[in-house]
Amino acid sequence: MAIWSLKGKKVLIIDDFQEMLFMLRSMIAPLNPDLVLLAKNGEEAIEHMEETKFDVVFCDYNLGKGKDGQQILEEARHRNLLPYSSIYIMVTAENTSDMVMGAIEYLPDDYISKPFNRTVIHTRLRKQLEKKENLSDISQALAAKNYRKVIQLCDSLLANKPANRLDLLKIKGEQLSTLGEYEKAADLYEDIIEERDIPWAYLSLGKVRYFQKDYDEAIAVLKGLVNENPSNVSAYDWLAKTYEALEDLGKAEEMLTIGISKSPKSLLRQRNLAQLAYKNDDLETAESAYKKAIDIGKYSCYKNTDDYTSLAKTLIDSDKSDDAANIADLILRDFENNANAEMVAAITNSMISKHNGDTNALEKSLETALELIKHHPQGLSSDAALELTSLCLTSGKEEQAKEITKNLIKNNHENKALIEKTKQIYSDANMSDIGTDLIDNATNEIIEINNEGARLLKDGKLKESIDLFMKAARVMPENVVVNLNTAYSIMMHMKKTGKVKKYSPRVSEYLERVNKADPSNKKYHELTEMLQQIIIKSNTKAA
Repeated sequence: MAIWSLKGKKVLIIDDFQEMLFMLRSMIAPLNPDLVLLAKNGEEAIEHMEETKFDVVFCDYNLGKGKDGQQILEEARHRNLLPYSSIYIMVTAENTSDMVMGAIEYLPDDYISKPFNRTVIHTRLRKQLEKKENLSDISQALAAKNYRKVIQLCDSLLANKPANRLDLLKIKGEQLSTLGEYEKAADLYEDIIEERDIPWAYLSLGKVRYFQKDYDEAIAVLKGLVNENPSNVSAYDWLAKTYEALEDLGKAEEMLTIGISKSPKSLLRQRNLAQLAYKNDDLETAESAYKKAIDIGKYSCYKNTDDYTSLAKTLIDSDKSDDAANIADLILRDFENNANAEMVAAITNSMISKHNGDTNALEKSLETALELIKHHPQGLSSDAALELTSLCLTSGKEEQAKEITKNLIKNNHENKALIEKTKQIYSDANMSDIGTDLIDNATNEIIEINNEGARLLKDGKLKESIDLFMKAARVMPENVVVNLNTAYSIMMHMKKTGKVKKYSPRVSEYLERVNKADPSNKKYHELTEMLQQIIIKSNTKAA
């Protein structure tokens, strides 16, 4: 039997204490890794991961000022800096419930408590590497987003009744859900549950029922899960989503409150609670949750200016305009040299000036926001754009409001919730007819572009179709349908010309926009699979 080693592997060690960095490096040195890099903080760690794909990452949880180990893992996963084949091991001396729940929630591959010795490190590392290496082909297919191939590989391995059968079933179920094949996924999870009571199978089944809009069944499954496993925080998140879909905002807020009591370090959970509480007119909870989201988000990749604006709005509604007055300065401090932040700060100041009846200050801050948006028309989030629209309408700036609305609807013409919010803003300004006409005209413009592009494609005018859709995608970079059609047109051109290497990165860019906006979009997964098949066929010919 060959001596186990890390030959061919790249390792990153992250710790704010130099002695610990050197100690861990010396512990793994006998395993002969090809590369070992050290990082003393989160910023250095992310820079290393941007430049190098690591096979193993050891990260201390508490790194002093800046990102902690949980936030590094969070960002690495969010930005796809860690391949599925990589191993992330959290190392820490801390054992508070907040820290443990937060760290475990982001599912590091392993968790090692200090103190430890070389034997512990080697044993745990070997176990995780063997587990990942048994799934090496699956890891490659996942990295290529070839989800259909992942399912085929799982089925092939499952036929031999392997020891890691449950891991394979979990991976298969995740891919079926990703592809929108919810009933197949549900059947798989129910078969697992019949065999064994496994918490992740119940959670996954509850999520599938949510996506199928079978909300009563989702609640039954998820409630059963939390009754047996009260510490399963993700189940409370999905119960909240389900109750919100049923418009039971009080119950949804209650579920998130329970989840946060068990694991408060999640920015996204605090943000969701704040948004729900605000909708539910629970301003005290909304204020508290927004403040916590901002505090937690200081070093998080999910940090967002909308949390600051929403906090200001909550404070204004709570008659705390003096407290709200500081929010714009906080935005500029926490998002330094950021044009989007400058726009949001100006909008926030406008909100406060409007509430205080200060027309001169309102006019000045609105003009600042509108001037900035001329240079960064795609820089605003949907929520900020809606707020600016409302401010313009109530300040006699109807034409500017129309331009913002047109841009917003063109990028989101299938988003029913956003369209309803837009209609309400125009209704509140006694301009319902104007709002409806704007929305209808913008929507019809998108439909006409898509129909014209499809006609050109059908007539074999590939270049004209691509030019039309690419022009539309430049103006409407967040429109899901436009990006999908642009990607499809280019892929048809790739099939016809064989120029796969030249155009596949461009197609991937358009598909990634869709993935960012709507990761469960079925058409996105169909086109991603089509792209993979085109690339595979091209590589086969080249070989």
